[in-house]
Amino acid sequence: MGGAEPDSLRDRGAQSVWEDLADFAVRLSAAATLEDVLHALTSHGLPILRADGCGLVTRAADGGWELALATSFGSELRARFAYEPLDSPLPACRAAREGRTFLVPDREAALAVHPRMAEVVDVSGRPRWALLPLQVAEETYGSLAVSWADPRPFGEDEVGLLAVFAAHCAPSLHRVVSRHREDQATARVVGLAQALQRGVLSQLPVVDGLDLGVSYQPVRAGASIGGDWYDVFPRASGDLLLAIGDVAGHDAHAAAAMTRLRTMLRGLAWDSDDGPARLLDRLDAVVAALEPGTLATAVLATATLAPTGRLDVRWANAGHPPPLARHADGRLEVLRDHGVDDLLLGVDASQSRTEHRVELEPGSLLALVTDGVVDERVADLEQSLVAVGRTLEDPRRTSAQAQCRRLAQELGPDPDDDRTILLVGVGAPAAGEPDRPEHPTTGGTTASSRVALLTCAAESVAAARHAVRQLASADGWDEDTVDTAELLVSELVTNAVTHGRSDIRLRASSSARRLLVEVADENDRVPELLPADPDALSGRGLQLVDLAADAWGCRLLASSGGPDEDADGGEDDGTDDGVDGWTVEDGGTGKVVWFALDRPAPS
Repeated sequence: MGGAEPDSLRDRGAQSVWEDLADFAVRLSAAATLEDVLHALTSHGLPILRADGCGLVTRAADGGWELALATSFGSELRARFAYEPLDSPLPACRAAREGRTFLVPDREAALAVHPRMAEVVDVSGRPRWALLPLQVAEETYGSLAVSWADPRPFGEDEVGLLAVFAAHCAPSLHRVVSRHREDQATARVVGLAQALQRGVLSQLPVVDGLDLGVSYQPVRAGASIGGDWYDVFPRASGDLLLAIGDVAGHDAHAAAAMTRLRTMLRGLAWDSDDGPARLLDRLDAVVAALEPGTLATAVLATATLAPTGRLDVRWANAGHPPPLARHADGRLEVLRDHGVDDLLLGVDASQSRTEHRVELEPGSLLALVTDGVVDERVADLEQSLVAVGRTLEDPRRTSAQAQCRRLAQELGPDPDDDRTILLVGVGAPAAGEPDRPEHPTTGGTTASSRVALLTCAAESVAAARHAVRQLASADGWDEDTVDTAELLVSELVTNAVTHGRSDIRLRASSSARRLLVEVADENDRVPELLPADPDALSGRGLQLVDLAADAWGCRLLASSGGPDEDADGGEDDGTDDGVDGWTVEDGGTGKVVWFALDRPAPS
């Protein structure tokens, strides 16, 4: 596309242009992220090209195309064309797919290329575009999109400058994208391992007369995952079995061994009348036979609640930090009858463990912890356990789960070792105190809730609808509200499947006043409520949520490293990442998008 070039290199001074281009190349070489590349393009590249806007097209994780645009473009264009399928007809995607250059001097030329390119022109208000492949060693890694506000033909000098400009951009984009993909792959591996590990950890049972709480924080350094494990379940004999332990290591082998150890213990203990010491001995024999080389510590305890309300606790220890009791009078006792603990699992299966016993009166609290909770405090183990005990309160005044959360917060984030805290309060909370932490958004004690882990697949939408309908119907919500909740959760899960590209966590909870639905994924990009546009191909989901929900919002997970952030569509949900839901110890990165429906007032 030749023609007169009113802004040729000769008019501007070729020497100056090439000097600016060399300076731009140096700045690009320092870019560490895609945002850095875009910033260099906007600040130093556009003046060289006398252009008004630019963007980069890169390969998405699912094989499609992602478009990152400079902020000079409006939010509507950025949202509408943020993602394109692999076979997209947009010339920016074709440039990346086919390695071709597309020069679009005006809207007429854009329409001739494809109607969607004309749509880009109309939405952006930029009629002139150059779409250039970014190639390294004859392999195309993406494309560069450059736009101008005024239509005009492309001159020969300008075409040559654009080609050189793209050649400078290509290596930096390749380097940044490759590093980003490696980081994403590592994060996915860590996230998958941690999700699998969390998936095999127990949901605490509901036991009349007892208040149970747990906090689990795997080590976060690098790609490490935890070997900590715990379990709580009623046995066929009627007593409650409590277990906590630690398999040596912080890798996938340790997590796998932890899973097998927990499973073996369940099989041995479920229909057995054996006490904790005998169960540890049997477990040690199985480890020696089936898991040679595995080393693990553990405490097993059985708990039986007497009609008087006193709790009969029998326990045995295999090289683990001993249990701690906070008695009703506030006295702290490290449960270590003989001053030493028996041998850990995996060393000598011929050695027998010793069983101990203590009775705890109502108002007492039993604490089981792992090394990561005590190692970072003081050198002496018993002093360290007592330091932990000083944070504990009467379980009739403060729930065990709230105490777990407070202790975990005091220990701080990013542990050097896994941290697991298991608390058993004797006696229900006093009158007027909730058995479970109050949820700030539901406006009262949560009457019922449901949590589901969904895959990043279209069929998860139906699973989410089914889970929300079951919960809401069982809790007495009217059919109109249930239908609305189904519709809105469909929109949120569909967005998570489309944009999150990770496992999806659904949490629905219901109280006397409010039905709350939360959808979490690992994409920390906050959704944007766009202006209503009947011709738009996307963006209607949040508009529907904004219209139908009584409140909605979005927050970044605390572990993603960003502050809590609420979308513009509703009141701040007030949720604390440590309150009865998505907790700090959930790990991973991403966001939670939520909506709430209020129960209609009685007629």
